Amino acid sequence: MKIRHLIVGLACYCLTDSVLAQSISPYVSDALQFSQSQPFGTTRFQSMGGVNTALGADISSISGNPAGLGFYRKSDFSITPSLNFTNNKSTFIGRQLSDGTTFFNVPNFGIVFSGAKKDTDNSLWRGGSFGISYNRNANFRNVVTFQGNPNSANSIAVYFRGLADALDLPSSRLDVADDQIGFNVGYNQAMAQLAYKGYLIEGYDSDNDGNQDVGNYYITNLSRNATVDPQTNELIEDPFEVSQSETWTTTGGRSQWSFAWGGNWADKLYMGVSLGISSIRYESTKGYTEVVNESTLNFLDQFTVTDNLKVNGTGFNATLGLNYRPVDWVRIGWSFSTPTLYRLNEVSFTSLSTRVKDPSTVGGNNPIGFRTVDNEFDYNLTTPLRTSVGIAFFFEKYGFISGDVEYMPYKGARIGGSDWSTDNSGLSERVTINNQIKQTYTNTFNYRVGGEFRYQIFRIRAGFAYQTDPYQQRIDDLNRSLLSYSGGVGIKLSNFYSDLGVMYSQSKGGYTPYQLPGAPSATTQYNTTSVMLTIGSSF
Repeated sequence: MKIRHLIVGLACYCLTDSVLAQSISPYVSDALQFSQSQPFGTTRFQSMGGVNTALGADISSISGNPAGLGFYRKSDFSITPSLNFTNNKSTFIGRQLSDGTTFFNVPNFGIVFSGAKKDTDNSLWRGGSFGISYNRNANFRNVVTFQGNPNSANSIAVYFRGLADALDLPSSRLDVADDQIGFNVGYNQAMAQLAYKGYLIEGYDSDNDGNQDVGNYYITNLSRNATVDPQTNELIEDPFEVSQSETWTTTGGRSQWSFAWGGNWADKLYMGVSLGISSIRYESTKGYTEVVNESTLNFLDQFTVTDNLKVNGTGFNATLGLNYRPVDWVRIGWSFSTPTLYRLNEVSFTSLSTRVKDPSTVGGNNPIGFRTVDNEFDYNLTTPLRTSVGIAFFFEKYGFISGDVEYMPYKGARIGGSDWSTDNSGLSERVTINNQIKQTYTNTFNYRVGGEFRYQIFRIRAGFAYQTDPYQQRIDDLNRSLLSYSGGVGIKLSNFYSDLGVMYSQSKGGYTPYQLPGAPSATTQYNTTSVMLTIGSSF
């Protein structure tokens, strides 16, 4: 049964995180996160901002514009390892913290088998090439930390209390067996059970007779001193002071195996097609901690709520490409990639660890730990199509400059499958999510510009990429566009080449740990630096 609805925020990894209204499904953020790509390919192409549409004779062409395979005159092999550094600065209630990680991966390798005809063959058909490549299109590995001291009304315990109050259930319905927390119930009840079992909330007993008051009210175990507001009929608790912090760690990525063919007609028109097998592996751990600094009830010391999510799946797509050379110094390229059709599996659970000031009050155990049952769910995701046009100008043997414009209709992402729940009116959650995707995101244009200077066997490259903000409206007054700057050097011999490059990317995001009126939000500046090395050989 699907009940995944992350407690600690409604957001995603750095490039796609969002602070949305509580009614927005987390699958709306997933649709964006699993659709966006970062500049990818060999060091040569990444050093030029990721431009590839009008260029060719590079391993990156296999998954970018397969028409570029038609430019090959020799077979080719290359591999590109990368060392990556993330440095993220978060601001929460006026306090700034930095966190990040360092990791190594191999974002690209591939091989091309050339079938080009010999120069002595005068036929218009000049042959073609077949290529196989692996590309890491998106990295999900990152770490973000924030910390602050909000006012007492913004404890996550108050959020849990609100969930329990909304259920209108007696506390006996929340006091389930330890291994049944969250079993066969909805999100609100699962979280209320967890909070009740973990001593964050308890039934409101105004006269201390041992019985919960009529109305099934709940109260946090940070105060217990409360009165009922005659106007709103809600509980008003005495104030208390807490310190909040969260560390959000993500791992995994989106990668693709591509199988492509590209041909050459009269050294003028180049065409290509590729088939892609894409895979997603995403793991997220959000550890949210509150330390009770001051309270009218000397009971709780601190507690940690941890959300755990794993998503895995495979999808398929196809790409068509053309490249036209009207004159020797100009190339015009076009590529079209179909939507990627994924089948995804996710497993999620939430745990709570509570530490009290006097262990004897809870049977001597300290801390006390509970968790929901694992919730596993399978669903379909269709990410949007993408199409690019590009142009390149060559300056004889001295190099070239190239630019791409890419169209990404994020509104076209779709969630599918048959296991979605329905609301009271019978409307499928799938329909609601897809409508939210249309209302949240917009169709965008992304831009890439880059060039290469050549001197004998030496190469110098530079580039720039700009991915526009995919949201229809700015949230938290943040521009969530992605800027990437890159550069590199290389050498090219008759049968060997090597390239070294650096890419620096930056973006902004906002994040709300939980949904309460006036709940504080964290804003984060994401910075990633990647150092890449490509080694290749022609044969």
